[in-house]
Amino acid sequence: MQLGLSSVDYLLSGSIIYFLLPSNPHLTLLHVLVFFALAQIIGLISTVPGGLGVFETLMLFMLEPYFGTVDIIKPLLLFRTIYYFVPFLIGLLALMFYEYQERDEFLRKIEKATYSSLSELTPQVFSILVFLGGVSLLFSGALPSDPRYLHDLNYIIPLPLIEASRLFGSIMGVLLLLLANGLWKRIDGAYVLSLSVLLMGGIFALLKDLDYHEAAILFILFFFLLPCRKYFYRKSSLMHQSFSKSNVTAITLVFVSFVWLGFFSYHNVKYSNELWWQFGINSQASSFLRATVGAFILLLVLGMAKILSPFSRDIHMPGAEEMELAKKIVNQSEETSGNLVFTEDKYLFFDDEKQAFLMYGVSGKTWVAMGDIVGTSNHAKELIWDFYEMSKLHQGRAAFYEVSEKYIPVYLDLGLTLIKIGEEAKVPLEAFTLEGSASKDFRYTVRNVEKKGYWFEIISEEEVQSLMPELRNISDAWLKLKAGKEKRFSIGYFDEKYLSNFPIAIVRNESEIVAFANIWAGADNEEISVDLMRHSSDAPDRTMEYLFVKLMLWGKENGYRRFSLGMAPLSGLETRQFAPMWHKIGSLIFTHGEHFYNYKGLRDFKEKFNPVWSPKYIALPNGFKQGLALKDIAALISGGVKGIFSKENKRPASRRGKQQLSEKPSEELT
Repeated sequence: MQLGLSSVDYLLSGSIIYFLLPSNPHLTLLHVLVFFALAQIIGLISTVPGGLGVFETLMLFMLEPYFGTVDIIKPLLLFRTIYYFVPFLIGLLALMFYEYQERDEFLRKIEKATYSSLSELTPQVFSILVFLGGVSLLFSGALPSDPRYLHDLNYIIPLPLIEASRLFGSIMGVLLLLLANGLWKRIDGAYVLSLSVLLMGGIFALLKDLDYHEAAILFILFFFLLPCRKYFYRKSSLMHQSFSKSNVTAITLVFVSFVWLGFFSYHNVKYSNELWWQFGINSQASSFLRATVGAFILLLVLGMAKILSPFSRDIHMPGAEEMELAKKIVNQSEETSGNLVFTEDKYLFFDDEKQAFLMYGVSGKTWVAMGDIVGTSNHAKELIWDFYEMSKLHQGRAAFYEVSEKYIPVYLDLGLTLIKIGEEAKVPLEAFTLEGSASKDFRYTVRNVEKKGYWFEIISEEEVQSLMPELRNISDAWLKLKAGKEKRFSIGYFDEKYLSNFPIAIVRNESEIVAFANIWAGADNEEISVDLMRHSSDAPDRTMEYLFVKLMLWGKENGYRRFSLGMAPLSGLETRQFAPMWHKIGSLIFTHGEHFYNYKGLRDFKEKFNPVWSPKYIALPNGFKQGLALKDIAALISGGVKGIFSKENKRPASRRGKQQLSEKPSEELT
């Protein structure tokens, strides 16, 4: 069967060449079949795919006595097309259709993800195109017009309109160079102005010398930009936007090139004062000089306005009025992290509607925003962008410390790199109970502490001041035991004014208080958490676990929905083959770093409460600035560069496991 099929295949393929060749009485089908077989065999021996080239050369050599070269090459090319390329094309299309049908759902997901990823680059793409459009307008104003169009132009368009178009065409080019920066930063005003300038630039390109090529490009860019309004969401002032060194350098280079190109193009024109006042269809050198002055004046005016304009925000520590506004916003927020504002060691950055704010600190050249936006605002994205712009205006770099997934797209739009630093644990209080076998360890803790004569108590804000001396003694002894100093910025520290803003949870007996923690409460009974925690050396074992358990039960009784246990540093990092290097290093430290810190033990302790875990990130600049930003953040939290390297008492692992329960997760990370 195989022999028969292969023979038929051989006869059919050889016959194709025979019937494509011109008629010759001295050449029969048998001749062609023999020649074909020899050429095929030698082509196979050569191991060239399909015998390409080898087969054609041999057939050309054997058929040359019967036909001319051209008469042989045409049938050979047709043979390749009919017998090889057409079947291959049909098979390829059939295979593609089959594979598409088999993977239709997967390909649709890929298409959606690709479209989503590319759409995020829309502002940057249009920024580059608009900048190039500005370059095109400027350079066309520096080059002589095509003489073929100038003759007809004089009969169609009045001379004053031509001269005005030459001047304003160059000015439109400068405006496009400046607006490109605003488009990159997604400013809505830059979007609207870019549309207007592109439209006018295209019209001026037609009026000055009928340059329909340039006009077509600007009009096409206008129509492509028109439906992209949703990507430019920032309600920010164009005058307050910052220009980086690369922006200024690029604009300067383009303008200098424009001037050089113009003088080079008209170097044969002898300069005289009269050139400035010559108008005419052929007075292009005069038009260039006026356009140069107009563009320079525009850059000068905008540059001086930028230099003399005040910063968009006044930088100062918050006063009484701002603290009252911040307190109002915090009291309306369901998240508890905003209570850090009461340490009064951070700057505040409010949105225009005074409904939300960012708290931040400055260390070195790094402006560090602490956590997510506090409050609810319709312009949260603009607030993040404005903070970033403000850091640039002060020649600094922005970083966002311990942020959630909420505004990740905005941080990526800013060009920042996101690094996962751990996971936050939040316990649903509705399901928390001391009943059942899963809670037997908690029941043991409660019985053990209370059997020794200690109990849990909530002290209201009004009563805290009377207990302050005793609380200070506990805190001072705790700090002395650690041989360290108070951390700042990402955690509250012992300060009477700060602690007087909150109720305090304490563990005490008849004679003394042995442990305390201030309570942060969110609006609408949504969340509670603790910040500053201290205990004395006389506290019984599991005192802090007892405080947590009793506080969760108290929160549940009072209708709170969740309790935040804070962050477990370095937990939840991926160790897969293609995971980022930071994840691999962090996971290695998390698993094997017990000698330095009980990372895994902290995660295991919090896991006992069966919490819901959510990731936490730090958003940093790229490249070399990333290391500088990390150094500045560490210095800000540690109270200075020396604090980063301060040495704390070494403890055995068993005691570290106990000690860690009295520390704030943010402090543990530092």
